[in-house]
Amino acid sequence: MAKTLSFTDTSPQTVKIGDTTTSFTLICGNDNVATDLTKVTSITVKLGNASGYLKSATVDPTSLTDPTTGQVTVKFNADLMTSLPAGSYAIEVWVDDSAGTSIYPSDGSTGFTIANNIQSANGSTITTITFDDFVKAMNKAASTIAKGDKGEKGDTPDLSNYTTVTDLNNGLSTKVTDNKNGTEQLNGVQVQPYNKLSDTIGGRNLLINTAQLNDSTVCLDNKSNTSDTYLGLNIYQINNLWDGVGVYWHYLAPKLKTNTNYIMSEYVINTSPTTSVNIGVFGSDTGVVFNSPINYIFLTLPPNSGWTRISALVNIASVPTTVSGTLKFENANKPTDGYVQFAGLKFEQGSIATDWTPAPEDKVNVSDMRKPASDVAGIEEVNAKQDKIGYTPADDSKVLHLSTGDTTARPTSISAGYQYFDTSLNKPIWYTGKNWVDATGTTV
Repeated sequence: MAKTLSFTDTSPQTVKIGDTTTSFTLICGNDNVATDLTKVTSITVKLGNASGYLKSATVDPTSLTDPTTGQVTVKFNADLMTSLPAGSYAIEVWVDDSAGTSIYPSDGSTGFTIANNIQSANGSTITTITFDDFVKAMNKAASTIAKGDKGEKGDTPDLSNYTTVTDLNNGLSTKVTDNKNGTEQLNGVQVQPYNKLSDTIGGRNLLINTAQLNDSTVCLDNKSNTSDTYLGLNIYQINNLWDGVGVYWHYLAPKLKTNTNYIMSEYVINTSPTTSVNIGVFGSDTGVVFNSPINYIFLTLPPNSGWTRISALVNIASVPTTVSGTLKFENANKPTDGYVQFAGLKFEQGSIATDWTPAPEDKVNVSDMRKPASDVAGIEEVNAKQDKIGYTPADDSKVLHLSTGDTTARPTSISAGYQYFDTSLNKPIWYTGKNWVDATGTTV
């Protein structure tokens, strides 16, 4: 059964900056039927936004008014509100009992809003004057100046390279407004600039053998199994359930810092002409504790989807001394007449996925050093080819964006192909450039 998380009918879903008395009341449920929280041992509420996990707060199980109703009250006190600016946020409730940890909701996340109060922005009155009025005022001032002797007539000036009053007024009509929520308004169109404070770009691939896919013992758990390639990268393909190219935890864990954002990204395609497939991120771990969401489906690939680069945020709270298992993107249903293909896996520090690049260790294959010198490309040749690849932040129009919220919070000023999980409809939808559609192509 799907775990659900919703607000009660009387609960607010917005809190203003500086308000430390507002509480949200949420209902933990299974298929929207309230969960009995009588026997839980701990409850943790976790907050995040588009950049990933931010902070959490604990709720004492003994403080629940009626545990049988599944209701959890979150108090937005001063400690919880500290450092949270105005904007849209996601909330999850993690519940521990004798059976383990349950995360509500199991699909996507529930959204809420932090709004500015009236003191969040300083008001000011700006006196404005049109250019024509300015000219009139200057002419009036000039008329009071005593005239001297008339000079000789000069040449008629060439004014073709000078700005006219009309052009100047048109230029002054361009208006940029700070919306105080992380976006700006440019001539009436909302834009979202790069956030220097929260958005970070990595670039260095922490994984080896991601282009060749010819070893399944050190870093990755599956080898390439087809002669097909994409962008020169070898491919692993499947037509069964719950599989993909996994990263061994025993390889990855020593390279990670706790409470730090990482991005895992990969190219994926659905070649089936008739069947849609669901893609999720899963970590078959033994004791790894996540700050970020894990074990959830975030994407539906339609038939003949074309290659798409997907990404998921990974933030680790702790890793046990001995760890096994893998972290991977997997398909959750079986294509009947095609394959799900994966290529170009990358794991990097930061909160924004970049184009695939190999790990520095992969620039020269160590096994080639055992070959005769005549059979091995020179280091200059290898690095020259590698440097042509370089790395740049991914083309934003070709990167899969993952965001969530209700129908009224759908983003604007976005590229075609943008994916959004609509919590009102409880399913993922895509923007075509004109309309929002679901996996069947129906406008929603």
